[in-house]
Amino acid sequence: MVTSDFNPFRSPTRPLVMAHRGDQTVSPENSLLALKNASLLEIDYIETDIRMTKDHELILFHDETLDRTTNVSGRIIDYTLDQLLEEVDLGYRFTLDQGKTFPARAKNWRVVTLRQAFQLFPDMKFNLDIKNEDPKAPHLLTELIQEFQREDSILVGSFHHDQITRLRKLLPNVPTAASPKEVKNFLIRHKIRINKFIIPKYFALQVPIHYNGRRVVTRNFVKDAHNRNIAVHVWTINDRPSMEWLINIKIDGIFTDDPWLLLETLQEKELI
Repeated sequence: MVTSDFNPFRSPTRPLVMAHRGDQTVSPENSLLALKNASLLEIDYIETDIRMTKDHELILFHDETLDRTTNVSGRIIDYTLDQLLEEVDLGYRFTLDQGKTFPARAKNWRVVTLRQAFQLFPDMKFNLDIKNEDPKAPHLLTELIQEFQREDSILVGSFHHDQITRLRKLLPNVPTAASPKEVKNFLIRHKIRINKFIIPKYFALQVPIHYNGRRVVTRNFVKDAHNRNIAVHVWTINDRPSMEWLINIKIDGIFTDDPWLLLETLQEKELI
């Protein structure tokens, strides 16, 4: 809960650079290479998703199934971690030329566990999205956060309101982003101008510019959030005009697949 004027997820001078599933410009999403490449840049956060395996291990993976990005099909929850490490080529479908070539195939890119990420990148800050609805997932995440003492270098979100509620009870000092339910509530209050009465349990609204054909992010939306000391982070932005517009309206964070482009845009504006 935001209880003072300080919010580490707001940025007074420039938006936070938040590398979406690592640096995807030359490496498969959520691979060790994508994480490493992102960590070598002047980014602020790596944003990634966590999913639970059949044997209750947490891995960095966005989709419910393996089909879109790997050589294997099926749901992640139906595989043990050992099976995933043995069978899954994480770079199998990665391409930079619309499927003409697949440069990451057979390069031994395996799924990455959250434990690995915490171990290998101790100084990196993470924005984590809980994907599973299983109540075990927040408990597993809590254990890892406490084991690696990551309470001060993490922001947790989820599209499942119940998961965020569970995590807040387990780790009340760990900052969270608003759930979709909370975002909707903020938007309704914003439209009827009663957000001054809101007491947020979250530090950030993480939203797209548009949703279901309707504009979410506007200059007034950002001002309203800032008046309540709530950060606004926008996903997923990969073009310069949108980046420049968001910078101009004082957005607090930008998720991007191309952190190089965002850093270049900020440099040109002499913001870094």
